Amino acid sequence: MNLGAISYSVSAFTFLVFFAILLTDKHQGSTKQALLIAVAVSCLWSFFLVYLSPESMDSFSPDVFEYIKSVSWLFFLGRLLSLTYRERYNLAMRHRLKTIFMVFLSILFLPVLFKPYLDTIPYIKNINYLSSIFLLLAVLNIAMIEQIYRNTRTEQKWAIKYLCLGLLGMSVFDFYMYSDSLLYQRLDPVLWQSRGFVYALIVPLLGISVSRDPLWSPEIFISRRVVFHTTALLSSGIYLMVMGFAGYYVREYGGSWGLVAQAILLFATILTLIIFITSRRIRARVYVLLNKHFYPYKYDYREEWLRFIHTLSTKNNDESIYQQSIKSIAQIIDSPGGMLWLRQNNGFFHCVEAWKMPVINIREPGGSSFPVFMQENEFVISVDEFEEKPEVYNRLGFLELPDWIKELHPWLIVPLINNELLIGFIVLDSSPARQKTFNWEDSDLLKTAARQVATFLEQINASNALAEARQFESFNKVSTYVVHDIKNLIAQLTLIASNAEKHKDNPLFMLDVFKTINNSVTKMNKMMGVLNNKTDVTHSREVNIIGVLEELVHQREVAGGKPVPVLNCASHTYSVKADKNQLLAILGHLVQNAQDATDDDGKISIIQKQGEGNVIIEIIDNGCGMDESFVKNQLFKPFKTTKGSKGMGIGVYESREIVYALGGDIEVFSQPGEGTRFKLTFPPAK
Repeated sequence: MNLGAISYSVSAFTFLVFFAILLTDKHQGSTKQALLIAVAVSCLWSFFLVYLSPESMDSFSPDVFEYIKSVSWLFFLGRLLSLTYRERYNLAMRHRLKTIFMVFLSILFLPVLFKPYLDTIPYIKNINYLSSIFLLLAVLNIAMIEQIYRNTRTEQKWAIKYLCLGLLGMSVFDFYMYSDSLLYQRLDPVLWQSRGFVYALIVPLLGISVSRDPLWSPEIFISRRVVFHTTALLSSGIYLMVMGFAGYYVREYGGSWGLVAQAILLFATILTLIIFITSRRIRARVYVLLNKHFYPYKYDYREEWLRFIHTLSTKNNDESIYQQSIKSIAQIIDSPGGMLWLRQNNGFFHCVEAWKMPVINIREPGGSSFPVFMQENEFVISVDEFEEKPEVYNRLGFLELPDWIKELHPWLIVPLINNELLIGFIVLDSSPARQKTFNWEDSDLLKTAARQVATFLEQINASNALAEARQFESFNKVSTYVVHDIKNLIAQLTLIASNAEKHKDNPLFMLDVFKTINNSVTKMNKMMGVLNNKTDVTHSREVNIIGVLEELVHQREVAGGKPVPVLNCASHTYSVKADKNQLLAILGHLVQNAQDATDDDGKISIIQKQGEGNVIIEIIDNGCGMDESFVKNQLFKPFKTTKGSKGMGIGVYESREIVYALGGDIEVFSQPGEGTRFKLTFPPAK
């Protein structure tokens, strides 16, 4: 088989595949029919040339099949041009132009049809009139393509751009080949043999335009993942084949260095291929390229949703629920990391977890323009777009990005909306293939997934709240047993009181009385440590917090607990609205915790200072401290404690709830072996 046969075999195969894909489309219309006819004729023409491909081109010349192939594409272009001129010319004018066009083609067909008879005429025999005819058809093709593209509306040019480029390439090649034929009075064998490969390369361009036009788009589905891996495999194969040829010539013509150079080239080839295959950035760019140019939509929604649900619902021991939530959103947009911020009971947003990003210990006020904008508009914020075009966002409402976002400079900020309330947001890091344009499709997919994540997190919170309620129910049962013990102690003390008058002079009786009282006091102190009295917040009034702190220190000195806290106040008086006993109880509990965690020769400081319109109280010790995981996940949970069986884990949880109820806030800073600092913020009394 000669090279021409191989070339046109490739062309026939590509046109046959394209024709089969077009047949899967259920849409009908004259334009589609014209395209089907042109593709089918081109396929048959290619097969015919495979059969006729000669060893020598000296006596070979195009014939009727060549004319039919050219005219089939002219009819297709004529149909497109008719649609383009529909708004410019009326129906009668279009019919007249079509008639003129048909007559012209018929006249051109006569010399092709009667070629054997014309060759017998002496004056015509040596004239290459067929090359002139096909050259004229190529020029006509080029002119019609130019008119189609020029007269197509701007918003529709993207759909026919590759179609015009493909047909223009076909026509320009024919123009060059027949110009050469007319000049030298023979067909160039190199051009003729390479023509089949050229036509095969043009078919993918036609396929891109067909996939972009909804009137032609075939209803056949090829997974993006299949296309991606197939493209990667094909590219790798072509790359290895090219480098193999290069290695062969290096070995043949490299002289004494040939074998060494071939080995080095082979090693470099494999190493480069491995680097490309393992590069996340290159894979991401190739995937974006495929999505942009070969699919009408950017995402395979079925695949994306299945992956999203799998990531969100699959339990991973190495990842928390929060990290799974971040990861499920980040994977959609191919982001390498993210942070989850959730609204707390005090109204502030806190960074509760991060995935492949640092956790930021900053609070974002719930009333600032940043969260308010996201709640009102449910808008995915692109930081790059906001910096370049802030008017896109400010036309929907005032938006100012916090300083920590400007310093961190993330990629996207996705709001988490549940029941029209912003419960949090996810900050996404930059993608390896960070797109310069963030369009509606990205935004809609992220918002839909974020709604699902918000619902998922709210369900988790509801489950945790239910679990805590059950724990409190168990705690109430324990209280019943404690009350029973108190009744027993009261009975013992009542008995002592009734017999004291009669046996007060008996030393042995008095010794038993002291032992019983001491034992009862010990038991009651333990029970009081478990059951702290709560005072309703509604009975709060203005309290001088400086006086409360001084009274707290005095109580600790009398109780004899060590180390004794040292008080340092920035002012002499500062009024807050609270219940004094309740305030004294929560501060006392935190000081007691500090004493329990600190050696007798350690140090505990109580510092009062002014904040931004608030009063700040810090309780600092240099005791054993707590690790970050316990502070984040356990410290403020009820029934979680580091004291083992000595504590029930209620005190810090209760302290936080009371501080929140007073409109304040509580923060903890601790390191194992370095101590702990509790920072309490209270608003002033109004």
